[in-house]
Amino acid sequence: MAKSYERLMGSLGRGMFFRPERQRVRELLSRDARPRLVVDGRRFPLFDISMNGLSFLFPDDYPSWSVGDTTDVALLLHEEEIYHGPARVARIEPGPRTGARVGLGLVGGFLDLPAIRRRDDERRLAQGLKLGPGPLESLVPHEYQDVVMRILHFYQFHRRLLDTNEQRYRGEGADESVIHDLTIQAANALREPYIALQREASKVAASFVHDRDTLLAAKEYTENIVVPVTLCAPLNNRAYTKPLGYPGDYQVMLHYYANSFEGDSVFAKVLHKFAVEHPLSNGVRTRKDFMIEIMDREHERVIERHGDATDFKVANLGCGPAREVSDFIAKKQSWPGSVTWTLIDQEEKALSVAYRTGQAEISRWGSSAKLFLLNLSFVQLLSEGVPLQESSTQDFVFSTGLFDYIRESRAQTLILALYDLLAEDGLLAIGNAVAPQEMFWSAEFLVDWTILYRSRDEMLRLAALLPETAEVEVVAEPGQAYYFLMIRKH
Repeated sequence: MAKSYERLMGSLGRGMFFRPERQRVRELLSRDARPRLVVDGRRFPLFDISMNGLSFLFPDDYPSWSVGDTTDVALLLHEEEIYHGPARVARIEPGPRTGARVGLGLVGGFLDLPAIRRRDDERRLAQGLKLGPGPLESLVPHEYQDVVMRILHFYQFHRRLLDTNEQRYRGEGADESVIHDLTIQAANALREPYIALQREASKVAASFVHDRDTLLAAKEYTENIVVPVTLCAPLNNRAYTKPLGYPGDYQVMLHYYANSFEGDSVFAKVLHKFAVEHPLSNGVRTRKDFMIEIMDREHERVIERHGDATDFKVANLGCGPAREVSDFIAKKQSWPGSVTWTLIDQEEKALSVAYRTGQAEISRWGSSAKLFLLNLSFVQLLSEGVPLQESSTQDFVFSTGLFDYIRESRAQTLILALYDLLAEDGLLAIGNAVAPQEMFWSAEFLVDWTILYRSRDEMLRLAALLPETAEVEVVAEPGQAYYFLMIRKH
């Protein structure tokens, strides 16, 4: 399962003093484990856990304990007690939605997290061998099972058909142009029924997507039945396996930008092409062009206001491969004054790609531009803000995909910090996937890619902490897959 973006450490080091890492329970343990913490004889849902502490959700407004109090706790896993001992209340803070979250430090105790995970795995293994898929299937709506089986049959039928004919052509000595023609023929024939099935699956899943137990069961059911067939497609494989800990890494973005047939077979190439044609995938390309257009317009505004010798300053948060920069340079080639881009991302490889492609265009055209790269984890960004040298210096700040994964309250705080970076009349553009999304099924169920889709009203709420003088509007990029919260500083 992917880590929450708010927990991704990137290249952040531990510093001189080691502190045991806290893990969200849903990232460490299975749904079947049903972890519960018993405190003073009362059961509570476990929130996160480390080797020397844990936290739980208290449903009421505020618990009766105070920081520093010691209490007796027991940790239950699969309804079995795996730890019992004293703990001290370390912190009490608002819960993620309601109630409170209470953090406890173990007094002389220790939680062996790898051993706890193995215990969960062994228990699931025993239960799976004994009970089979029946308990899982009982949690999945029949209507969803039906559409998943039809999708599986669609995949399997056409994989067999295409594999057979690809082997026939290759056996006859056909060159790659013939194989390419077969790929195009298959894609043209299968595109419409494929999209129809995606929409139907999304419609059925929308009926239970807010029921966590049903959602998790349906995702596991899908991963057992359909996902293995789709992993031959490079994009699906990368997003599902998450080698960097999250699905939308720089390599996935590069697949989107390439928008081509990739894979080791005709079937794989077709599935990959359909994945990069998805509305959200296409939106990555159209929002990139939209940001270039906005950047160009803002550049002209700054030159007109400050003269030809000005330095136009741009910051890109969660930049990934930063194609907006290299494509902007390739389009404009040269300009009055200079442009300084500050590119910020948690992944060094993404920054390496961004620097290489951006610097190549600068060198090619002799453009008057500079690239500054900041390698910061999302944890740092959310807890410390954006550590640029000075506030009120950036003419244009934008983030195209990061806010798809940030809860509203944290997003509001981060937007306020980004707003403070803007120079007078500067522009802040924040992108987010549009709600409702009629084809969310493939992201959520095929590659385990959870996105916070937002409506126009929800986008406007992200600006709640900004001063009244800020000029705020919501616009859709040309692909209609992403909204942008556009904020002008006055």
